[in-house]
Amino acid sequence: MVALVGFVLVLSLRALLVTAQLFPVATQWCDNLTNICFWRHYISSLDTAWGYLFPPAGRNEFIGFFTAPNCTSWSGGSGGINLNGDHLFGFVTHAAIKPLTPSDPNSSLYQHTLSGQHILNTVNARSASYDTILSQLANAPPLTPGGGTPGPTPTTATTTQIPTPTGPLSCPGAPAPSYVMNVAPGWRVTPVLGRLRSPRGITMDSRGNLLVLQRGIGVTGHQVDANGCVTSSQTIIQDTRLNHGLDVVGNKLYASSSDIAWSWDYDPVAMTVSNMKVLVTGMFNPGHNTRTIHVSRKYPDFISLSVGSDSNIDVPSFQPAVGRSQIRVFDMRNLPANGAPYNSSYGKVFGYGLRNDVGIAEDRAGIVYSVENSLDNAYRTVNGVRRDIHNNNPAEKVYRLGNPTSPNENLFGGYPYCYTVWEETDIIDKSVRPGDWFVQDTGNSQYTDAWCEANSVKPIALLPPHTAPLDMKFGVRPDDTNLYVGLHGSWNRSPPQGYKVVIIPGRYSATGEWSPTVDLAQTKTSFTDLLTNRNENQCQGGCFRPVGLIFSANGENLYVSSDTSGEIFLLKGPGGSSPVEPTTSVPTSTPTTPTTTSTAPGPTQTLWGQWYV
Repeated sequence: MVALVGFVLVLSLRALLVTAQLFPVATQWCDNLTNICFWRHYISSLDTAWGYLFPPAGRNEFIGFFTAPNCTSWSGGSGGINLNGDHLFGFVTHAAIKPLTPSDPNSSLYQHTLSGQHILNTVNARSASYDTILSQLANAPPLTPGGGTPGPTPTTATTTQIPTPTGPLSCPGAPAPSYVMNVAPGWRVTPVLGRLRSPRGITMDSRGNLLVLQRGIGVTGHQVDANGCVTSSQTIIQDTRLNHGLDVVGNKLYASSSDIAWSWDYDPVAMTVSNMKVLVTGMFNPGHNTRTIHVSRKYPDFISLSVGSDSNIDVPSFQPAVGRSQIRVFDMRNLPANGAPYNSSYGKVFGYGLRNDVGIAEDRAGIVYSVENSLDNAYRTVNGVRRDIHNNNPAEKVYRLGNPTSPNENLFGGYPYCYTVWEETDIIDKSVRPGDWFVQDTGNSQYTDAWCEANSVKPIALLPPHTAPLDMKFGVRPDDTNLYVGLHGSWNRSPPQGYKVVIIPGRYSATGEWSPTVDLAQTKTSFTDLLTNRNENQCQGGCFRPVGLIFSANGENLYVSSDTSGEIFLLKGPGGSSPVEPTTSVPTSTPTTPTTTSTAPGPTQTLWGQWYV
């Protein structure tokens, strides 16, 4: 039985204009502990529910219920809710990471681990007994596990045991990992930073300092020792607009918001910046809002910027001049003093028809590659019959874009009409292989499978659907010819998949151009897992979710950011040097962001978790 934790709440949620068919609908449920019936949205995998009870018409309030093994909080106002029919509600949960200040009941959290939406008919949720129930809940004592009245306050706070790192690798003073993970044979992994605020893009400067873009903060710098462990931290740029893109080349640092890309003069010794300069503007759209930055290592005057689609199927982006679903490259020597609009002539199209290519990497020849987040809710319509194929199609994919100094402005990746087969058995009207093109509606006489084959550039590697690749890097050591890809994880698939770092085996030509070791169809099975969660099918309730990747200059250290858990991990492959064994020492200076996750709950924690009204 799930105990009921009742709070007198008012909740502010923005109404969203979407069709009700896309979201689950709340249903009535009666709690056998309190005998209160209310309308709820229930997630069985978490044994968690969000419930609602509304007063008779004419009053602007409601009671919110949260039922779970642990409780949380709602706050705000009821403005904007449709009180006379169906309304779309949002919800979030947070697992594994404690609040910013555990002893403060008003403390906020770093990042939620699950979010979603559901439909509730507020008229159905009205109750003539609203005021009686409200009084009952307001005057009820706190509940304890299993029901009944609270027991004595424990004299010693207890915590759930935190998993230890996989493999004999650790750094002094580093936090314990939030989740148990598996690492590939011969590799070792340990956290080096924790309790960061949604770390996204990461890079390393010429002195080997680790730079991290944290959403809501800006850019932080972290000195590392010879073993790759963090020894001190500081804030380099404090700017809450920065949300993902980060790069550094020589004495220049680059970062982006959803709309603008900037550069700064950068001192890697002091880890400070000056002379902020606007490079590119006009990149905002209401859909995908990350703007990946890649500055070419071989041609450092050229910067590539990615802008995704503004919706699942962004038909206008088929036209390159629109400036969405594409990557453009800019010669920074020619940019105006106040920057250039993204879709201006200063930006040369590097590839279009790329739905949302967040990861960008460069091989030894200076050739640039991107990795795409493909379509959600895919279907195939044949002879007027529409068939859902979204669970296992389309593939995510890696594209070879080319040389940034001479971009092929006609490189078309297929979107929004052409998609790539992952699971061929879902295409029942014809024989296909993984990597072949398919359109959603075969009744369209213009955009057909054959048209896609003739007009779209094939990717060079495939990855599983809905795994959300957000970064990739080529191995740095001379003997490392692999491509490493971080898969952030799915929302549009059941069961979930992704939530890991994978390796695509490859080889280099005599001129340094990379390609997979197998043909396109065979890349479906050629990649291997490097760093994974213990069970990705349970990741809806919280997991390690990789975002950024960066190798150290010698290629021995691979750093990976996880935004939802607020962590940075260090991986070392076979033959890499070993960090020192665990000690009681701490970093030489206190990082600006806390790096411990293992302290016990503060005195305001209840047996059910932290809460407030």
